[in-house]
Amino acid sequence: MAIIRNARGYTQQYMAQQLDMAQNTYSRIEKDESDKLSDELLDKIATCLGVTKEDIKSPTPVIMNLHDDGFRERRSSTSPPKKETVMNALNRTPGESERVYNERVINALLEQLRQKDEQILRLTELLIHINNISR
Repeated sequence: MAIIRNARGYTQQYMAQQLDMAQNTYSRIEKDESDKLSDELLDKIATCLGVTKEDIKSPTPVIMNLHDDGFRERRSSTSPPKKETVMNALNRTPGESERVYNERVINALLEQLRQKDEQILRLTELLIHINNISR
């Protein structure tokens, strides 16, 4: 659960607030993992994280960062997550064929990869610049 939460850029405080509980309570839930959780609470956590209950229970959780913002931001206790194109693509529209849905998700993921490649390039250029200044 913590791996997925971190990949989303969420703090324990943010998750606790979304689940209407204290941060230390949420922290204990993460430490104990999902085996002992009620289905209702597991559903709520999965919804907040944008995954399924099965993803949370999986030994290899979904850790893809679905944020499109340039640098992963830590969510404050009051700021909601931004709308993400990948997250929006995961919402299947009524009557949409599986092929069209899959293509839409793949295109959104490819766009995210393109954006991440641009970020890596900018950061590499910045590191080179900083390295040249410090010489």
